[in-house]
Order: sequence, then structure tokens, then C-alpha cells
Amino acid sequence: MAKAKNSSAQIIRLSIQIVFLLLGFGILSMVMITGKQAIHSACPYAAVCFGLNPYQLLRLTMQLFVSGILLGLLILISNLFIGRKFCSYICPLGTVQEGLFQVRKRKYRLQKKLPLYLESKLVKLRYIILTVTVILAGTGLAYCHIQLCPIYGLSRLPALASGALIVIGISMVGAFFTERFWCRFLCPFAALMNISQAAGKLFGIKRRLIRRNLERCTDCRVCCLYCPMNINLLEEEYVTNPNCIGCGLCAEKCPRPGTIDECRETK
Repeated sequence: MAKAKNSSAQIIRLSIQIVFLLLGFGILSMVMITGKQAIHSACPYAAVCFGLNPYQLLRLTMQLFVSGILLGLLILISNLFIGRKFCSYICPLGTVQEGLFQVRKRKYRLQKKLPLYLESKLVKLRYIILTVTVILAGTGLAYCHIQLCPIYGLSRLPALASGALIVIGISMVGAFFTERFWCRFLCPFAALMNISQAAGKLFGIKRRLIRRNLERCTDCRVCCLYCPMNINLLEEEYVTNPNCIGCGLCAEKCPRPGTIDECRETK
């Protein structure tokens, strides 16, 4: 029963991913064809790019960029209660990366895991990127890092900026060899979501977490092997690591159904 439930959950997740991927391609195509609306109107990171500078926010409101800012705020608020499900269910870039890595043979996917000590160092890159973009946005120089944004770069086709092309190339090649490369190491919005989780914890906001039943678990590490964010799930009963995207793959792949589930944080 538990195994069927987890499999059904993955089918539902995949269906939602496909819907939002098609929606994302639709919006991107409309922007490219019409040229009347910037992709920022649908980008949650617009909350940083334009929301930090009052003058830019006021000037760009008439261009509907405010919709992207509101979307970003909505995701950050939901992140406080349900975690980073936006990454595993909705983000088109995350879905593309997930698909690219699945092209690799199963043996490769399970064996080529980064050592955790190296993972802990590389994840700091996205916080550095977040800091740089915040500084640029706050000083009215957001256009500098926007030129490197992969989504904005695609929306400008065929006039693709070389900077964005390089970032897209690195992200896609990286995703082919390392699962969710962009999400784990480069995405500044992921860093922002992690910070919002820390703030929520500071104010006592309890969110949904992956829980491992210690009595049923045999420490076989299958859940760790399949975790797309390379999290060591055996560290604790509740997975409080902010990088968890709540995809549920750990529960589906666990050889003992019912060992891993999701519940409201109790501590």
C-alpha cells in the first residue's frame, strides 16, 4: 500500500512538472515572438532584480514586472511552511535538469555522487551569487547580472548574449553529469529560499519535513543514493537540511515502504 502511494505521488509530481514545463515554454515562446513583454514578469527572482530598488520597482510596475515580484514573494512564503517544493514540482529549469540527468545510465546515476565534504563547499557558490546580485540590484545595476540569467538569455533569442550562453552551457553540461547542477550550486533563488527557511525557523514557524522511521530503517543508504540534492538522510530523524526539495524519491526508492514519509515538524 505504501509503495503504491509513493509511486502514485511520483506520477502526480511528474504530471505537474510536465504541465509547468509546457507552460514555461509557452511563456518563453510568447515573449520571444511578440517581444512585448519581458520574461521578468513571470520570474520569481524579479523580487531581487527589481524589488530591492524602489525607483526601479515604481518605474517597472507599469510593465507588469510586479507580477514576477509577487510570484517570488508567494514562493518564499509557501517555502516557510512546505519547504522547497517549488523546485521539485514547478520550476521548469529544475525539470529540464532532472530529465537531462536521467539520460545517464542507472549505474552512473547511482555511483557518481559528489563526496559530502565537496558538496558542502560547492553549495556556497549560490550564496556568493545571491550576494552579488543583491548588491547589484540594490545599487541599480541589476542589468549586469540579468545579462547572465539563463532564462532571460533564452527569451532574447536569436540575439542571445554570450554571457547567458556560457551560463546555459555550464548549467546543461553540469546537469548531464551532476544531478540538478544549477539547483545545487548556482541558483541564487535557491539560496534565498534557504535563507527564508532559516528566518522561519528563527520565528518558530514549523514546516513539513521528510521523516525517517528510525525503528524501521536499516541504514541501507538507498534513500541517500537516489536523493537528487545529495543529502545524507541518515544524519537525523527529520530531514531539516534546507536543500531538501521534498521530491519524495527517497520514500519511493526505499526498499522498506512506510519507512520514509512527510509530516509536520514537531520540534
